[in-house]
Amino acid sequence: MKEILFISGKGGTGKTSLTSSFIHLAESCIACDYDVDASNLPILMKPSKVFTCDFSAGFQARIDKDSCVSCGICAEVCHFDAVNPEYQIMPLACEGCGFCAKLCPVQAISMVSRPSGHWFQGIFDGERIMFYADLRPGEENSGKLVAQVKTTARKTASLVKQPLIIADGPPGIGCAVISSMVEVDLVILVTEPSYSGFHDLQRVYRLMSLRGIEGLLIINKHDLNPVICREIENWAAQEGIPLAGKVPFSQLIAQSIAGGEIPAAHPEIREMLFPIWEKITNHL
Repeated sequence: MKEILFISGKGGTGKTSLTSSFIHLAESCIACDYDVDASNLPILMKPSKVFTCDFSAGFQARIDKDSCVSCGICAEVCHFDAVNPEYQIMPLACEGCGFCAKLCPVQAISMVSRPSGHWFQGIFDGERIMFYADLRPGEENSGKLVAQVKTTARKTASLVKQPLIIADGPPGIGCAVISSMVEVDLVILVTEPSYSGFHDLQRVYRLMSLRGIEGLLIINKHDLNPVICREIENWAAQEGIPLAGKVPFSQLIAQSIAGGEIPAAHPEIREMLFPIWEKITNHL
């Protein structure tokens, strides 16, 4: 089994539009979206949900009114002011540390799983499988949810004897990105010719290098700034990062994304991207 991960270091580089296109070009694969904070790949792939599973990132205190003697110890020791005057827990304030439960003299406080989001299995293009997730706003442990999606996808791939997983990774270099890199065979770095894009590309490449993962580079919208594009190409050559290809700015791609369509579904875009996809598969 092989896994290809598309990452960019920042949002807005066109990573998801390219990922959806290469999933479309692949003869067969399991698709994944590891951007659990803002999952966009399902907008383009349009999967039908066949399975939904709750995700819990931690715990939350709960006070049993019948057992509580209103001694006030829980409110006194809570550093997050999560206990209101009626001795009930305020969910948004509770950090789930469990200190109140340890000190409650009548054991009226229990720690229960806190719902943090969901992960999904879907079907697109008839029988093709996709995994993605949705982390509730403000919740933590995005890396743990990514790990859940990845583990399930890899188990499913092994079960159905699917040799390829193509994943759309999250932006940045945080926990979710680190989790998305686990057991990946090839990383596709997607960047744009801007100084912010170049800077974040270098950051995520250092993270990738620490994990010893091979990578290829795609420069998207390369013709918008030829000067920075050349700087990126020179840097990639110095670092030994092969260039998979350069994609020009395209009104057709922009219109496809605005319409919620996969860019490579258009013959003109397919013809432009297919040589890049061939380089990726040959390298893999």
